[in-house]
Amino acid sequence: MPTTPTLAVATDFILSHATEQDLNRITETVKQRRTALAAIRSASLTTGTPVRIVNIKPRYLHGLTGTLGPIDGKHVTVTLDAESTDRLRFTPSNKRFPVPYEATSYDVPGVPLSCCLPT
Repeated sequence: MPTTPTLAVATDFILSHATEQDLNRITETVKQRRTALAAIRSASLTTGTPVRIVNIKPRYLHGLTGTLGPIDGKHVTVTLDAESTDRLRFTPSNKRFPVPYEATSYDVPGVPLSCCLPT
């Protein structure tokens, strides 16, 4: 029965022995694994879960935190916490989400579930 390789063995192979063709296959495999992990993570998210927004465009949304609101298929509304609301309000490149001056939270609709990392 084959043994499962360790991370150290895989890393050593990549650093010392992998060809260009091997690296292309490894890169594609990593992309597939990331997609699978994002799908698993997305399936576990529910309304009210605290999250950090990651890997999203526009980039100024990356790193904002809040809680999940209504989930609509593969997208969700994220209600930002006070700190992230302020950060979004004062982001010069933000033209899409006009945050009122007095707001202490703000709803960002249409965030892909795959971009929501539970905190």
